[in-house]
Amino acid sequence: MATEKYKKLIDRLPLIPIKDDVHLDAAHCMAQSLMALKNKLSTEEEGYLEVLLNEIVRYEDKHHRIDLSDVSPLDVLISFMEDHELKQVDLCRIIGCSSGVASEIISGKRELSKGQVVLLAERFKVSPAVFLPKAIALA
Repeated sequence: MATEKYKKLIDRLPLIPIKDDVHLDAAHCMAQSLMALKNKLSTEEEGYLEVLLNEIVRYEDKHHRIDLSDVSPLDVLISFMEDHELKQVDLCRIIGCSSGVASEIISGKRELSKGQVVLLAERFKVSPAVFLPKAIALA
């Protein structure tokens, strides 16, 4: 049986396949508002969010796929940092490292660890594969 909270979510944005970019924008707004609540979601709200995110991924994968096959993980990281106006100190906070380690990562002297890849993927809401060397990501 659906709760009142769940019914309100369905009233705001029905769980149907996303058909266009306007609907995609609405889905993104709804997902972001729910993710901001973090641990305060009911089981039904978590289920709604999971289905909504699956629909977002399905639509974006079909209509907005970005080919990163020729882009290195370092280039992706630097691009995200520039887009989000992040500095080296911000990278330290995100992945929990010293400034020396962050400097080595940004200069290409050190690769990201698996744990750092997961943290970056969570921060930027992308697949961890974008931060993995292509040989590992394709395996």
